[in-house]
Amino acid sequence: MLLLTTNAYKTLAMSTKSTKEKLMEEVTIDLLKTKVDSANYVAFAKQERPIQDFINKYYFDVNLTGFSELYTFGDFPFYNDKGQVSPLGKTVLTVLTSDVRQWVKEPRIYVKDNLAYIHAVKLDGLNILFTLKKEDDHWKVVNREEKKLPTVGSKVILEKAFLRAIGPEILRATKTYYGEERLFESERIKDITWDENDDTYTITIQIITYEGPIMPPFGFDTITLQIPGFEVLTYEHKDVSGIDKLPLEFD
Repeated sequence: MLLLTTNAYKTLAMSTKSTKEKLMEEVTIDLLKTKVDSANYVAFAKQERPIQDFINKYYFDVNLTGFSELYTFGDFPFYNDKGQVSPLGKTVLTVLTSDVRQWVKEPRIYVKDNLAYIHAVKLDGLNILFTLKKEDDHWKVVNREEKKLPTVGSKVILEKAFLRAIGPEILRATKTYYGEERLFESERIKDITWDENDDTYTITIQIITYEGPIMPPFGFDTITLQIPGFEVLTYEHKDVSGIDKLPLEFD
């Protein structure tokens, strides 16, 4: 089975029989103890046998047993020994350029004898699974299935939750620039990019800084951070204390 993926997409791996058996085992309640801020918190976790509804919700129900060939778009062998685009290569290119077009991460291609799967995730998080079969040296799509993971519908809420979580890092960046921590408001994410090879994110945030109970001087600051590590790559400041206009609001 193929696990559905999102922007937090992890590399798919083919499970061995023993791994699947372990996942399917009934596990009694485990007691997990975590020490947070010098206080002991006790959490209860319960694992249950996955039912078909769970599989239908989070997986493409296909059997990957024997699929020893797994490629990403970047390492897929599109050309044959003669330097020509192979029949499978042509079909893969046609599917990805005419249907998927843009994806959040390189599509995965699974190949076994006369059967192949293409798993792609579009920018909106839509998972698409294409089933290809080889007939008379030609590959054709015989099935197309779409699924999407349940997630928070509001991008604004997701952004606010993320900015709330990294608030201390933003304060730390303002302290480095101003020499002291500055309070801020109207925070928003201007841009975010992902380096798939290094698994790092470059995120640009804009904030309005102020002193005291929302008193000037006001700063319109643009901060670019790299995650993980929260290294400040650039910090740009504009003094907007003298602008007597109505600012745009994020939400």
